[in-house]
Amino acid sequence: MNPYQKLISNTVLFGISTFGARFLTFLLTPFYTRVLSSAEYGVTDLLLQTGNLIIPIASVGIANAVIRYGLEQTSDKNGVFTIGLLTTLAGFCLLLPAAPLLGQIEFLSGYTWLVLLYVLAANIHSVCNQFARTLGYVRLFALDGVLRTVLTIVFNILLLAVFPMGITGYVLANVLADGITTAFVFLRAREWRYLSLASVTRRDAARMLRYSIPLVPTNLCGWIINISDRYLIALMLGNAATGIYAVSNKIPTILLTVANTFASAWQLSALAERPRAEKERFFSNVYSVYAAIAYVVASGVILTAQISTRLLAAPDYFEAWRYVPVLTLATTFGCLGSFLASIYMVEQRSTAAMATTMLGAICNVAGNLLLIRLWGAMGAALATLLSYLLIFSVRAVHTRTMIRVRWSLPKTLLSTLLLSAQCVMMEEDLPLWPVWSGICLLLICTLHARALLSAGRKGLKGRVKP
Repeated sequence: MNPYQKLISNTVLFGISTFGARFLTFLLTPFYTRVLSSAEYGVTDLLLQTGNLIIPIASVGIANAVIRYGLEQTSDKNGVFTIGLLTTLAGFCLLLPAAPLLGQIEFLSGYTWLVLLYVLAANIHSVCNQFARTLGYVRLFALDGVLRTVLTIVFNILLLAVFPMGITGYVLANVLADGITTAFVFLRAREWRYLSLASVTRRDAARMLRYSIPLVPTNLCGWIINISDRYLIALMLGNAATGIYAVSNKIPTILLTVANTFASAWQLSALAERPRAEKERFFSNVYSVYAAIAYVVASGVILTAQISTRLLAAPDYFEAWRYVPVLTLATTFGCLGSFLASIYMVEQRSTAAMATTMLGAICNVAGNLLLIRLWGAMGAALATLLSYLLIFSVRAVHTRTMIRVRWSLPKTLLSTLLLSAQCVMMEEDLPLWPVWSGICLLLICTLHARALLSAGRKGLKGRVKP
């Protein structure tokens, strides 16, 4: 199987898992928005996102090192897995003394230990899940995604409808789902065979930590870009506005789902050993297809934003559609920037990933503080767009010093212009805007048709063009 076929095969496998999981989640969105008020939904979102902020800190991002070095043929898998689990447990123990301090934050009051439990369950699940991939359990990794989503939904129904526990039930459902799926993966992949304190060496631990620690501020800065706007909206506009904005973020996750599905498969292919020239050709070909899919899906998401919001949320949340187009455009650049970050992973340049993400975070915070005051929640969406655009631009220039990915600037600019036109037409409610927006979608498809057709030929015929 050539590298293109392998990448397509893994992407399809992860896609079945991821899209199935996301589809089930979308089906439950109307349920969530009906059993929880917009203020309650805003608080639950803040609780989970606060947990997501703490997760990389408590684990020092060790799951990134588990997948990076677990895939290396020369690495000791026993040591990699044991170091990953020990680091996660040690980080959680060091986090415990901070619990009283966290309890002083207003929206965390009464939920602190629940959030910490969420952090522990998520970190252990991440280490076990990523290690299963390094062992070649690709199908198990994919199944884990579906199983976790199904369990989350089942527990949400039980803890929100059958036993109405409100906010506590919503968070606890995630904890239980993580715990059960962790046990499933651990047992199915027989990961206990790789637990060995004797295999832990100072050299391996130092190497893994040197790689993962710079990714902690990277993740924190990514969190700032994605989530800080919700905290500032809550502070400036109230929890109800936060709940509506949180719903608007769910629609662009369709695009993010596509990107994450590909990223799971891409990591396995990007780290494969190959000559420099072949690697650059491989990265360039894959990027052209990745960008094509990102732009086409983004255009479709923008076109259907009003319909999606009406279907996925209660009527009180309908105004969330207004922020979907800009957030989708922002997510597009976030996806393109994430692909370029894979070059840093391959070259073990995690500090470069940190620096570029930090630039975006600074831009995002400054933009939020200024633009939310001027344009409310729309200002937050624009700040997110500007930060992702900055990250992509800097990485597009910097990564060329490592692996020269060939991409067309005119095609990128024209595609971005067409997406921007869709955003403006919807927001301004121009006459016949659905027609014009549909034309923009067709033009984007035409622009990227060659890359998509070429990918199909390579995948089906098993040929690699020189």
